[in-house]
Amino acid sequence: MPTHSSRVLCLCAAALAASLSGCGTVQLKAVPPPNPPQLAGNWTLDPANSEHVDAAVNSLEAQLRRLVARARQAAGRAAQRPPEPERRPRQRPAQDGGQSAGTPPAGADAGGANAVQEPSVEVSAPLLGAAWVREFIAHVPVGDYLGIGMTPGLVTVRSAAGSQQCSLGITTAMTFGKSPANEVCGWDGQAFLIQILPLLGPRLTERFALAPDGELAMTLHLSGHGIDVRLTRRYRRNPNAAPPVLLPTSD
Repeated sequence: MPTHSSRVLCLCAAALAASLSGCGTVQLKAVPPPNPPQLAGNWTLDPANSEHVDAAVNSLEAQLRRLVARARQAAGRAAQRPPEPERRPRQRPAQDGGQSAGTPPAGADAGGANAVQEPSVEVSAPLLGAAWVREFIAHVPVGDYLGIGMTPGLVTVRSAAGSQQCSLGITTAMTFGKSPANEVCGWDGQAFLIQILPLLGPRLTERFALAPDGELAMTLHLSGHGIDVRLTRRYRRNPNAAPPVLLPTSD
């Protein structure tokens, strides 16, 4: 017989799986809007107008600590709660050959108010929280240089750490925070978005848009299931900026 914890995990996984179908996400378009912003090119970091990575990571770790504490409290309360006796409906004589009075109809939920509900606490945070922190840091552009290349079907984002590519209109399977995930990218109005939608845990959104002063605003947003962390970095267009030379990672 499955335990309370295993049933909760199954319900949580089923609910989170719905997010892969687009629930709660922006419907991105593969075709750019009329007069699209000129995001392609070479950009250099504007540190004075950019938020600090350490502050975002500290906020994320604090939110995870709160989630872990809530999950442990919920688990402790569930372990101390005595099992409720099974309630059997009172049987009364059937009338006119029909179903016995007091017997629930076929297919009805016999759990009623005692049925297990989806928990309000993200139960995977104690297991996957550290992986989410690593993923968030890994998606912050490294160094002062940011290069964006755009073709009708492919977008490439390059920094000192390497390059990231996303095909417009195509969903790509990947792993995010030790969980299966889908990656999609496209246009949301005048902004270009790359979204990673994991089966377990918060989604990651990379947003690229032009600010009114002409700078490129790159926003990294980790959100959902008790997590809400946002980091914005600003870049100045610099046609003379050269992509960093990447050293080989193996012989």
